This record gives sequence, structure tokens and C-alpha cells, in this order.
Amino acid sequence: MIIAESIGFAATHSITEILGNVPEVEVSHGSQHFERKSPLGKGSQSIDEFLSSMEAAQDAGRSPVAVHTLFPPQDMKPACDAAGVDYWLLVRDPVAQIESCYAWIARSTLEGNSSHFLQVLKVALNPLSAMQTEASLPNALYYYAVNHVLSFNFLAIGLGAPTRKMEELLSDEAAFREAFAIDLDVTLPHFAGEAVHRASHRSHKEVEALAAPEREKILDRYSLSFGGRSYRLADMQMLLGY
Repeated sequence: MIIAESIGFAATHSITEILGNVPEVEVSHGSQHFERKSPLGKGSQSIDEFLSSMEAAQDAGRSPVAVHTLFPPQDMKPACDAAGVDYWLLVRDPVAQIESCYAWIARSTLEGNSSHFLQVLKVALNPLSAMQTEASLPNALYYYAVNHVLSFNFLAIGLGAPTRKMEELLSDEAAFREAFAIDLDVTLPHFAGEAVHRASHRSHKEVEALAAPEREKILDRYSLSFGGRSYRLADMQMLLGY
């Protein structure tokens, strides 16, 4: 049983599609209900129920994998450790992951998602003021993306979750097989000339409708406190080897 956790924006759709073509694998993506595979926000199990559903799938002869559950790492990782579930963090180049998240939240906001817009304001306005950075819509959206990606990843890593880079998983067949325990006799078309590259949230059209955010200033001034210490983008890049 494997949980490849990710805040998203790290080729989770592509990885899920590759796994979905492996006969014995039962894969869940972007869901908190392993049986129904319903999208986030459309019904969820408790963590114990989710892991029990994965165990039932395993007992039925399947190889259960959950990608991008968004269960809080501080709750899911200890539960996985206790249940013997392999829990690791799927990451990518942090700046690229932030840019993908920015495109997603910009599109959602411009399409009129009020809950996302209110969340952006709640998360971003005070920190932008403390950074002495203009509280414009592009800056608020970009700050939200920076915080959304880095806070989740720092938390999971701080809890001891190992990491795997999506760039390596999608380019190195041996790494992919090892990560997801795929036998050598199973053909993976992605590595045999039929590469899978599924766009998820990125949309240049919506991003281009906005003025450019002050990326360098926000990335340079962003910090996150854990255990009495401040962490920055450079710390994440160093931790992940980017």
C-alpha cells in the first residue's frame, strides 16, 4: 500500500494515468474516499476508513496506491506509519510547482470561485503588508501559491516523509517501478514510446489576463516558521536538491 502525497501541481494526473494502465494497481487520485474515488470536496472518509479501504483492496489481490489525497500530513503520516503504509511526498522543482499553483488559483479566482478568492485574501493580505509589498490581486494570488506549496511540503518533510521527484519518476523507468513497486514483467507504455503528459491546472490564458506579480520580491521575502526557526524557498530547494 502506497500513499504518494502531494499538494498537487507535480504531474499527479500523468502519474495516475500511468498507474491506471497497470492491471493489478488500484489507484486513487485527488480523493479522500478510496472506494468511490470521488473528487476532493465530494465526500470523504476518515483517515482510518481510507486506510481500511486500501487494506481491503490489498486483501482482494489489488495493489492500492493513493496519489494527492490532501489529508493533513500531521494526521496521515503517523496513521500510515502505524498501519505499515508506505507514505512519501511527491515533489517537483519548487518554483515550477509554485507557478503551476499560481495558474490554478488565478484561473479559479477569475472564474468566480468566491471561496478560493476569500481564502486568498485571508492568507495573503497581512503577510504582503508585513513584506511591504503591494496588496494587488496578482501579488495576493502569487503569495497564496507560494505559501500553499511551501507550507505543505515543509510540514511533510519536517514530519520525516521521504521525497521523490516527479521529474525523475517520469523520466526514469527504474525509479518509477521502484517507487510504485511495479514488477519488471509489466509493460509501462509511458517508457516505451507512448509518453503520458497530462496537463492538470495550468492555463496561460487566465494568467496572461493579470498583471505580473512581484515574483522575486515575494519569493525573497517569504518565510515560514517551524520549531522556532524561519525557513525560506532556498531551504526547500536545498532540502530537495534543486
